[in-house]
Amino acid sequence: AKNRNQIPSVSVHGQNAVGFIHATGSARVNLKQQVIRQSTPEMTGLFKRVHRKVKTRQANPKVDQAKLENQVKKIEKETAKGSAADPGKLERWIRTLAKMAPDIVEVMAASLAGPVGGFTMVFKKIVERARETSAEA
Repeated sequence: AKNRNQIPSVSVHGQNAVGFIHATGSARVNLKQQVIRQSTPEMTGLFKRVHRKVKTRQANPKVDQAKLENQVKKIEKETAKGSAADPGKLERWIRTLAKMAPDIVEVMAASLAGPVGGFTMVFKKIVERARETSAEA
């Protein structure tokens, strides 16, 4: 015979899930939250323009297209962490990108020309420093 006092078990899985969990009576709820992306609309638009520029860029025998795309993806992935992103990594990667393709960094800088806030402001300053450093070299 089944135990009538047995508590039903419910599992909720997901990433960036939005909703409510209501538990009444005797219930045990375990919830694990994982934030995958904290990208702002400004950053989403910026990387759309950057990816478009990378794809339409004229072939350059000195720059491997796959390495260029990989560099942009690394930067995009790190910026998706929002305020948890490592500014040191971003600056190093953007400087490398500036050496490979300064026109791509110019697209980033132009995309961030207007007023921005939060992490986007931090990213804007990193891009500007990397651009200035590459211009001096």
